[in-house]
Amino acid sequence: MATIHIKLANPTNGGTTPCTGTIRFTPIHRHNRGDTVIVPKPFEVTLTNGEANVKVIESDHRGCWAITELPGTPQEYTRYVQIPTTSETLEYTDLIDVNPSTLLPTTVTAGPLLQIALAADAQAALAYSRTHPETLVLYSEEASINAMAATVADIAAVRSAAQTQANHATGSAQTAAAAAETAAQNLQSIENTAQQIGVVVDAITNAAESSSGSQTTDAPETTPEGTTNENSGEE
Repeated sequence: MATIHIKLANPTNGGTTPCTGTIRFTPIHRHNRGDTVIVPKPFEVTLTNGEANVKVIESDHRGCWAITELPGTPQEYTRYVQIPTTSETLEYTDLIDVNPSTLLPTTVTAGPLLQIALAADAQAALAYSRTHPETLVLYSEEASINAMAATVADIAAVRSAAQTQANHATGSAQTAAAAAETAAQNLQSIENTAQQIGVVVDAITNAAESSSGSQTTDAPETTPEGTTNENSGEE
């Protein structure tokens, strides 16, 4: 049971004086406890020097209490309040006033009704909320988790495919680079061979020219037969 501290005072010139009279508590609810229906009875508490500490059964969301102030005058005032479950002493002024018919706080009973819509997942809820900002949109958490898992799986598949393509591209580039290097080496080898062939050809040509010049210079002079030496006769 909760303890309620009540303090009432009458206005006087320049201040206040403690109220006399009683406070009446009337339950506006009933609830089950096991197989028993609990029906709290109304009761009254007398103020002492304008104050009283009252133990009351908690109402929570199941109902409320009508608290009627009877300060010893014809004027009386009734509040409908909810009593929360607590082990601390509650101040009477801190209790929340509610509508006894709806049990909603009186501060919101005049407001618009809450509109609720259901969506298949978080994406659908977001899309609906953008066009209906005044509506509370509910969606299945399990469906949203499954949708997120499917999205993550799709991203992983795309990433794997991109990695495979990148590996193939890298391998192709390395192959092309190796082929280009081999071709360059082969071209250099051909150029070296051509240079060597040129050296051999030059050597053969020089040797042939040198041999031909030697034969022309060393050949002896001969006199054809049947000719007479002009200096062989007698003078």
